Amino acid sequence: MGKRIKSIGWFLMFLVSMGLLLYGCGGKKQTTTGKQVEIRFGFPSAVADDYKMMKEQVIPLFEKAHPNIKVKFEYMPWGQFRTKLLTELAANQAPDLWISDGVHFMNYAGRGAIMDLTDWINRDFNKKDYLALDFATDHNGRIWGVPRDIQTTVFFYNKELFNESGLNYPDETWDWDIFLSAAKKLTKDTANKKIRQYGFLSQNWITAGWFNFIYQNKGQILDETRTKSWLDQPEAIEAVEFMVDMIYKHKVSPTGDVLQGAGSLGGPFPAKLIAMEYNYSLQLSVYNKINDLDYDTAILPKGKVRAVSYNANPFVINAKSPPEKAKAAWEFIKFFASTEEVQKNLIEGGFGLPILKKAIYSSSFVDAPTKPSNKLAFIEPLEKGYALPMDLNKCWGEWNNAVSQSLSLAWMGEITVKEAMLEAHKKVQEILDVAFAKKD
Repeated sequence: MGKRIKSIGWFLMFLVSMGLLLYGCGGKKQTTTGKQVEIRFGFPSAVADDYKMMKEQVIPLFEKAHPNIKVKFEYMPWGQFRTKLLTELAANQAPDLWISDGVHFMNYAGRGAIMDLTDWINRDFNKKDYLALDFATDHNGRIWGVPRDIQTTVFFYNKELFNESGLNYPDETWDWDIFLSAAKKLTKDTANKKIRQYGFLSQNWITAGWFNFIYQNKGQILDETRTKSWLDQPEAIEAVEFMVDMIYKHKVSPTGDVLQGAGSLGGPFPAKLIAMEYNYSLQLSVYNKINDLDYDTAILPKGKVRAVSYNANPFVINAKSPPEKAKAAWEFIKFFASTEEVQKNLIEGGFGLPILKKAIYSSSFVDAPTKPSNKLAFIEPLEKGYALPMDLNKCWGEWNNAVSQSLSLAWMGEITVKEAMLEAHKKVQEILDVAFAKKD
């Protein structure tokens, strides 16, 4: 009898134990146990509402789901943040986790400042559920961050000005010839032959300018190793000549002098000084606040091939953070990227395109009633594989500035495009040679 009671007792204890285990695994009230960890999260932004969303919505949600992790939120405007971060990295006092401008993550990786996240990403993410998950990849295939938001370059056009000119709206059939023809028809004179409206804005800018045209023309800025300049190649020169010709030969794009007066009107596109422009997705948060701006978006016109620039701002983890803080930072990254509520908040605030497809293809973005109607223009280049990161390497900021400075005289009409491009090629190669010089 005693043995039977003892057996029943063990059996009851087993049932209780299994019940607790199952509740802990599947119950909504599951809590995380373990040592308390505090992580410093460096957050740069130029938008006050973006800061508020992170501080008042995202972080409280995360801390509720992970009660053993406390997030110390450290905010600064973009420019100030990067300056401070470089100082902190030199002093080994950088945050455990921060958002990097997408064009600078390779600089941090080259310094040994951030963790290689390849194995964690492969372990914890199902790549088919995300867009641009591999954005922060170097030429060796290692991944250094997880995108917080994506900025795709698209073709913005003013529907009102198109209607006035009797033109069909841009679509996937547009190439450079159709594009230039439309730009000419959208360029309007006043009675005294002074241009009051231009067809397009040709910009000396990598993101919404020459990167797209060069790659659409089957050119390249750098080679695949990102150590050699290809700016002296005919395809690259021809593409930039097309852009500058829109200003001085075809006169369908304004000069810098004309553009100076558009700033007080919110920019040349909202001011209706131009009918078309290339720009990136952050502009939605600006243009949707202008009630009388009737606009839409399309994919960029095709050159010899399709190509579109895109950028993403990845979460990165400090390589020198203690293991427990690095793991806690990774939990925050996973939470942000995989929580639908958080991803929808990012979209609805107009702070960029998130990476979770479930949130993108929802009433928060693709099916939302807000402008533009054609939101697939932001997604198609990523889904079809012709969206390209902008030749990222550890000295991206230096060579990009060198190109813009060299091309500025061509944009002013002071020298030929070929002269400007050869000067840019020379300067860029000098920067690359120094950056990638072999150390003895």
